[in-house]
Amino acid sequence: MKARLRTPTKGNRMTAAQGRLDGKTVLITGSAERAGRDFARYLADAGGAIVINHWRQPAEAEETLRLITEAGGDAIVIEADVSDPSQARTLVEQAAAWRGDLSVLVHNASSLRLKEFEDVTVEDFDASFGVNLRGPFFLSQAAAEVMKKQGHGRIIALVGNSTSEAWPNLIPHTVAKTGLARLMEQLAVALSPVIQCNSIAPAQFFRSDDGSNDELRRYRGEPLAQQGDTYRVGTRFEFRNGNVQDVAEAILYLSTCTPWLTGATIRIDGGKALY
Repeated sequence: MKARLRTPTKGNRMTAAQGRLDGKTVLITGSAERAGRDFARYLADAGGAIVINHWRQPAEAEETLRLITEAGGDAIVIEADVSDPSQARTLVEQAAAWRGDLSVLVHNASSLRLKEFEDVTVEDFDASFGVNLRGPFFLSQAAAEVMKKQGHGRIIALVGNSTSEAWPNLIPHTVAKTGLARLMEQLAVALSPVIQCNSIAPAQFFRSDDGSNDELRRYRGEPLAQQGDTYRVGTRFEFRNGNVQDVAEAILYLSTCTPWLTGATIRIDGGKALY
């Protein structure tokens, strides 16, 4: 996405607590490319010091770093396989050591293997659960140690529309992501009142250059993004195609809002799940 996203500025009507991350360290998994890159840039524009996590994507990660620093932001790159608990712990340790804090952890990394139920292998299953659920579990565990010591923290998980829709060619993925949403609910209680844990469940919002998102839309029988900003589901409900800013704004909100909001899954789908 080439256009810069709109972000709150110090001169607007929002207070620092309501819309700014000035000086706070934000770790975003899978943020070297695609939507993760846009999230990193958006939160950097809001004052966050961004830890760009990637796995075997050094060129993409360096490009994200360049985009952030050239815009006046602060960021570093740390390579780690989040599905490996030992690497996840090291990632958290390095992120916290950078500036002395870890205020926000965003579980954005995802494993997406398109296969029908009959064709799913053990490797496919383990890949989905490793990145989408086991990794966030142990990464949250490591982050919680830091956050509890510093007295504050936010953990946010991107769970997609797995909680409200069925995808027959993504069953391990959807089950793992649904489990991730439930994990955030459990952690909201386990880590209360110091750490707030929430999930964001957007409908499809990112159109990739490789066409993979278009294939998913075709599989669901949904119009492609370029066919107009809105389309109808059934005879009554008009559904607007979302975009990456819709989701980025929700991440920033959960990173800065009242600590009273915890254990929630926020749908960002224009009401689609209600149809």
